[in-house]
Amino acid sequence: MIRIELGPEGLGRARLAVSPLMVAANLLHALVYDPRSVEVAWRARAREALREHGLELLAVLGGGGPYGYAPDFVRPVPLTFDPTLDAELHQVATTPAERVRYEVTGALGGRSWDPLRVDPGARLLQETLRQGEDRLARRAADQLDKFWREVLARQWPRLEADLYGDVEARGTTLARHGAIGTFDRLGPSLYWRDGGLELPFISPTRERKIDADTVVFVPSPFTRRVSICADEFGEAPAPRVPVIIYPASIGASASLTGELIGDTRSRILAELGRPSTTGEVARRLHLSPSTVSYHLQILHRAGLLQRTRHSLEVRYQRR
Repeated sequence: MIRIELGPEGLGRARLAVSPLMVAANLLHALVYDPRSVEVAWRARAREALREHGLELLAVLGGGGPYGYAPDFVRPVPLTFDPTLDAELHQVATTPAERVRYEVTGALGGRSWDPLRVDPGARLLQETLRQGEDRLARRAADQLDKFWREVLARQWPRLEADLYGDVEARGTTLARHGAIGTFDRLGPSLYWRDGGLELPFISPTRERKIDADTVVFVPSPFTRRVSICADEFGEAPAPRVPVIIYPASIGASASLTGELIGDTRSRILAELGRPSTTGEVARRLHLSPSTVSYHLQILHRAGLLQRTRHSLEVRYQRR
């Protein structure tokens, strides 16, 4: 369990924010740890952007390792209610060197990767860190900028409007139930108890207490559970304000499959709830086998399909 000690004054200073970079980072994290929570079109667009634009460092920083931790400096604390993308990218690019080293070293020290096992992601982080913390921070900001513009920019006006709608709904809850009642309703695993916020952590036997003057709550369309960005190991240089990401309650994660990957591929994906051959899909959709084959290859490369061979047949199914 993680417990954030706030007290009545800290609770009074708690605020909400809408953050473009927090949404991007949350999407990256969900791709690794909970891909089924991300609508297939978003997964396709995000994975294509990471692959086509060589955003390997961002994929590692945003997704983290198999033990769950991703360095938090790519998720800057929102300084205002609705910071601009450029303002948040500047925060990432100018992250103090000691903060970058602290978080990356923590990830490499076992919080993300087994220190006894060489992992490609860990190796990339080590190599980049050797080139200097400032360079690593600037590269992270550049790659976040590219990812955001390729994946989220076109849909951001709608996403942002939905996130504003979520915050407005929380204001109504605040008026009816007060601050504690509002925060208790942000997710099934977040509770206010005896002057602090509590939420479960990976290890049910480990408890971590964080003393904080305030906390920032950020809605996201790409999560199904409450999560936290905060100092959780050792003595951090200039400890950051805890940020709690919670599932947006308004329709910010509505289906975008047809818009993002096209009607034909959307129809093919819909048909692949069970393993099927190219010919079977073609017959059901009244398309030529060559057309279906072309789209199946693209969907498979995007990581949206699994492919298995049975005797002389190749069958595809949604992941």
